[in-house]
Amino acid sequence: MILSCAENQKNTGESEPLIEGFWNRLGTIRYVNNIAVDTNLIKSRNDWFKQIKVYKDDNMIWLNNARDTLTPWKGGSGGYAKIKIHSKDSLTESMSNGTGAWGANVKKNKDSLNIPYLTINLRTEINDKTYTQKFGNNNDVAEYWGRMDKLEDETRFDGAWKRVYQINFVNGIAVDTTSVPSDAVLDVKIFSNGYYAYQVDETGLFDSDKPMFGGYGGFGTFEYNEEKNILTEYQEWGSGTQTNSAPPKSNPIYHDIKFYNNDLFLQIGIDSLGGNQAGRGLVYQRIK
Repeated sequence: MILSCAENQKNTGESEPLIEGFWNRLGTIRYVNNIAVDTNLIKSRNDWFKQIKVYKDDNMIWLNNARDTLTPWKGGSGGYAKIKIHSKDSLTESMSNGTGAWGANVKKNKDSLNIPYLTINLRTEINDKTYTQKFGNNNDVAEYWGRMDKLEDETRFDGAWKRVYQINFVNGIAVDTTSVPSDAVLDVKIFSNGYYAYQVDETGLFDSDKPMFGGYGGFGTFEYNEEKNILTEYQEWGSGTQTNSAPPKSNPIYHDIKFYNNDLFLQIGIDSLGGNQAGRGLVYQRIK
């Protein structure tokens, strides 16, 4: 299995895990007798390839934009997991969902083994600016990641969220509310210091030969105008069926926001004039 994920751990005297935040995949470190002998940087080999992950409040999302021409979906892969820290250099990811080829692989293994998630044990070395991870008994290679600089101070959005309801509107009036069962579709989004990532696992809704079986996900930056209750997202690239890319801070997507409380909000897509773009609203609940 090709994996790409990791975990949390706390620095002595610090209030939050050192692993928390967004990370960018820099490359791969190769070892001989547990000694690092070579580092292959992604940037020097594949300018177009991107891979990120975010850890927040014991939740993790990772995404890449690896092109996939052999499946009905053409974008990259991604995954979602709950994380558990055992010690400074040992952690476990409970991987329950994903997008693209990884989402299909997670479902296949969960179904065949009749388990709720895949258990992935990692060995890590986490520093302030970089961290590495090794899988299982592998001692030959480690993924090499760099911390992404914070863009914004914390907002009410910072944290992990799951879509729990969809509200349909007609002429601006709510006419129907439906729940979103996690066994059919899991829509998870994490905000942290000006960045966001999301992944929508739709393997429970579509057959494996359909494009939407790969789901979709995306990465970008966001801004929140608390006075006007407007969330602006700038998606840069995606996974699964999301194959488009855009320069940073271009192609804005606007959402009208209503917070019911600190752990529940309604998001309605709007155009630049304030009109409801899709005739629906999405309700997200904080994952704890």
